[in-house]
Amino acid sequence: MSDLYVKANTDVKVAIKLFTEEQKWFRSYPKENITVSGNENRIPLILTRPILPAFLPDGGNESIMSTPAPTHGTFMPVQMNKRHGYTGLAQAFSNRSRASMIEDQTTYQANMSGYSIGMGIGLTTYGTSVGTIAVVRTTGGSSATQVVPLKNAYGNSTFVAGADAGGIQDTYLSFLFPVGNKIALIRASTIVEFGTVTASPSATSGQGYVDVTFTSAITPTAGDLIVSANADGDSTITGTDWNQWPLGFTDILLADSVEGQTTTAYAKWAAGSAQTATQRLSFVVKRRMIQECFNQSGLTVNRFIMPQGVERDAISAELGARRYDSSETDIEGSLKAGSGEQYFTSQLALPNTLIGYHDRVVSKIELSDNPDQEMGKSLFKLDKVQGKSQIAAAYDYFFQRVVSSRAATGYAANLSSS
Repeated sequence: MSDLYVKANTDVKVAIKLFTEEQKWFRSYPKENITVSGNENRIPLILTRPILPAFLPDGGNESIMSTPAPTHGTFMPVQMNKRHGYTGLAQAFSNRSRASMIEDQTTYQANMSGYSIGMGIGLTTYGTSVGTIAVVRTTGGSSATQVVPLKNAYGNSTFVAGADAGGIQDTYLSFLFPVGNKIALIRASTIVEFGTVTASPSATSGQGYVDVTFTSAITPTAGDLIVSANADGDSTITGTDWNQWPLGFTDILLADSVEGQTTTAYAKWAAGSAQTATQRLSFVVKRRMIQECFNQSGLTVNRFIMPQGVERDAISAELGARRYDSSETDIEGSLKAGSGEQYFTSQLALPNTLIGYHDRVVSKIELSDNPDQEMGKSLFKLDKVQGKSQIAAAYDYFFQRVVSSRAATGYAANLSSS
């Protein structure tokens, strides 16, 4: 029968989650009104309060003449690049024999690259400009094949320290590393070695670990930064993402220096609300964040990012507080946003953490088209590979996140999760 029948396929089905919600959110960020310069781009900031007015006796001296001096932050766009390739024969099939394809190959490859770009936007939403994905938790032995223990998502222990025995945070840390992704270890601003993720979570140690094959025998050391390193053929630190990411929420909420200004110099250049008590997400937690950010910035927080587990726990608390007249009740529950507010949830959202911000203070600049999850192949530049019957398709996304008031952002960490 196998010689007398053709192979029959239905349409290509997506059997795993490929998109990230953060890419859709990013599309709704307001654009900065600026013609971007290749030298320096400034955002004017008011970070100093004016002094009080003078109350005068009859005929007394008038107020001191004073005006708080504005300052400015600076930013530059970053470049995200994704490539895929196909052969001359595949191009010929696409041009002349498309009916034989389940799905057009070049369109399929463009879509997969689009999903990769969405993951890049998703990760950088929560990261820092340093580009750290996670940190090595404990020092291992010398070997090219390593089980790497993870801690401190995006290089900071405030939100996802890990080491919760395979719990929510360990699961999150392992999820950040796709199998096949190239990574590098950075120690004291110097490259240690490149490697490839072979299992995530680790096949032997489970969540909170990844299996990595490095190009030589090394000793991963506690505190080493783990960064992505998918540049083609560059075996130096410039072939990694180190110091190449855009601004993300770990920067916005926690860093001393953002856009060239520091919280040391300007106390108002810091998150307006920081809650670290172990507690459940409740109206009081949210209300405190709104009030504290308003007191610092004069703006009302109206956007909230929460992980799915925190949302479930908050719904559980809400349903548990209901009183009914009979035992016949529904199990449906949701969190209703207030007037003008929006709740965002995502698999990539920082576990056990609520992030809040005003929708006008986190914005973007773009020097290229904002890619969709499913990118059309027309967005890719095509380049013939010299000496080979191959075509390289590449997309460059030039963009940056910009924050204009860190005081209008806040967080509540250590929230319960279900």
